[in-house]
Amino acid sequence: MDEKQTEIIRAAVRLFSEKGYNSTSVEEIAKASGMAKGSFYKHFSSKEDLVFQICALIPKRIEAELVKMYGQVYHSDHDKLVDFLSICIETLLANQAHLLMTIFDLPLFKNKEMNEAVECTIRQINTWNKEFLLDLYGQEINDYVGDLLFLLKGCIIEYVHTCQHHDLSVDGKKAAVFIATILDIVVKGLIEKKPESFLSMEALGGEVHAGPDSPLLKAQKIQLLLRQMEYTVKNLKAEPDVQEEYLQTLSLLGEESSNKKTKRFLLKALIEYLVKVPELEEDCRTLKDLLEV
Repeated sequence: MDEKQTEIIRAAVRLFSEKGYNSTSVEEIAKASGMAKGSFYKHFSSKEDLVFQICALIPKRIEAELVKMYGQVYHSDHDKLVDFLSICIETLLANQAHLLMTIFDLPLFKNKEMNEAVECTIRQINTWNKEFLLDLYGQEINDYVGDLLFLLKGCIIEYVHTCQHHDLSVDGKKAAVFIATILDIVVKGLIEKKPESFLSMEALGGEVHAGPDSPLLKAQKIQLLLRQMEYTVKNLKAEPDVQEEYLQTLSLLGEESSNKKTKRFLLKALIEYLVKVPELEEDCRTLKDLLEV
C-alpha cells in the first residue's frame, strides 16, 4: 500500500469516527486527504472498496506489531501486558486504520459482503487477542477470555474517548500501566472465585483458527530460526574474526526484527549479508519470508 493510499485511509477513519460511515462522502474523504474527488478513484474504486482494503490491511498491521512484541524479552508478564496495551492505546490515539474496528457497530453496511468482511476481521483480531491472553495468563482463564476481551476493549476505548471529549492529554504509558493493573486484579479474582462466565467468544462474534502463522507461532519460528542459524555459524569452519562478524550480524538481526520501529531496509541488508554463506542460504530465505522483507 503506497503513501497516498495510507493518507486516504487515515482521513477516512477520522471521518468515519466523527460522522459515521454512511454520512461520510467520497468527496469529504478526498478533501480531507488533500486531493480532488477524481484522484480518490485512482487509488480506490469506491468507498466500499476502501473498506475492503482496510479490512485486508488491519490483520497485517496487528500481526506485525504482535510478532515484534512476542520477539522481545520482558522482565515480567505485567511488563509484557503494559507493552501490549501501550501499542493499543497509542494506535487508537494516532487514529490509524487497524483500530477502525473500534468504530464499527455491526451491522453497519447495507452491503452484506462488507459486513462479512468486517466481521471476519473482528474475529481474526479477537482470535489473536485470545492467543495473547492465554499465552500471558495460561489456560486457567480460557473460559473467561470473551469477558476479558470485552472489558479490555471497553476500558481502552472509554478512557481514550473520555479524555479526548474533555480535551485532556492522554499519557498512553500511564493509562496502559493502570489498565494492566486492573486486568491483573480481575484475572486473579476470576481464578480464585471461579464465577460463571458471562460472555463467550461466540457472543463476541466467534473466532477463527489461529493457524500455523499466528503472530505467536510466527514469532516463535523466527526466534527458533535465529537460534538455529547461530548454532550453524558457531560450527562453521571459518576464521574466528569472520565467525564473530556473522554472530554480530545475527544479533543485530534479532534485535531489529523485534524493534517497535523496524527498519525494513536494515533487515534486508543483514539477511543479504548472511545469505552469502552457503550453510545459511536456506534459513535466510525462510527468515526473509517470515519477516516479509
